[in-house]
Amino acid sequence: MKKFILTQLLLLFFLQAIVAQNIIKGIIVESESEKLLQNVLIRIVNTNLVQSTAIDGAFTLKKVRNGRYILEVKLVGYETQNFPIELSGATIDLGVIMLYRDIIEEQDLSLITITDDELNDDASAADNISGLLQASKDIFLRTAAFEFSSSFFRIKGLDSGNGKVLINGIEMNKIYDGRAQWSNWGGLNDVLRNQEFSNGLSPSFFTFGGVLGSANMNTRASKQRPGTRISYSSSNRSYEHRAMATHTSGISKKGWSMTFSGSRRAGNEGFNDGTSYNAYSLFASVEKKINDNHSIHFTGIFTPNRRGKSSPNTQEVYDLKGIEYNEYWGI
Repeated sequence: MKKFILTQLLLLFFLQAIVAQNIIKGIIVESESEKLLQNVLIRIVNTNLVQSTAIDGAFTLKKVRNGRYILEVKLVGYETQNFPIELSGATIDLGVIMLYRDIIEEQDLSLITITDDELNDDASAADNISGLLQASKDIFLRTAAFEFSSSFFRIKGLDSGNGKVLINGIEMNKIYDGRAQWSNWGGLNDVLRNQEFSNGLSPSFFTFGGVLGSANMNTRASKQRPGTRISYSSSNRSYEHRAMATHTSGISKKGWSMTFSGSRRAGNEGFNDGTSYNAYSLFASVEKKINDNHSIHFTGIFTPNRRGKSSPNTQEVYDLKGIEYNEYWGI
């Protein structure tokens, strides 16, 4: 009887040792940029084993029982991948796994891609523009927002106050008219490119949205591309000169990340008469990563600006005064 019990205990310890040796690991990267992807869901189908990738894109599943399984790799906006695996008491290293953009997700307009010219349009509330809320890849919406807007075109006949604009989840729409004042963060093109767009009343992680959708700008230092960028532009459309410099440190070993940006836009007169331009823009973002689920973040924006606006004119005014005429010019 004692030999039987001892044999059973040894067999049990042996089986547990086999289970403990089963390890599945790998690294998830973006296929085009080869950027390490965080918060990718790693799941063994039909089990309770679930894990998310860390900031370095790595994952490790331990103590998986022997057998045949399907490993699911899933992230919103990317194609879900499934890997058949067979465990028999050894470590399985899947190496680098590349996730590919989901074309259907991109057609859902959840991500914004906008040009420097569109970011430079510091539209005031008086412009009545549906604005960057419609700065998606859709050709009609882009044209309606940035070409028809000078003619007071309204998408769906709705005012821009029906769309929500947020920075880090905080609503930027004004209380008294519901519109966003884009010039409050103008000239900070480099640090405001991380934008998430929800079309219409579709669900959003940050707000219930509006009829014209919602746009959230993420200014967290850890989400900015590391490096330094210095640029200069010259134009006769609004300002004459613009100088911009941006530096992002990336995430240090101690979890600190910082981004600083500044720009200067100036011009005695743009294309239209009496359209002077004098604007400064300063930006600072500091973030401390505590762990995979918590961080402390500070963003500061200082954008004093003074500029002369051009008036909307009819064809009759253009015929009499020319296309450079500005009704707002003068005392």
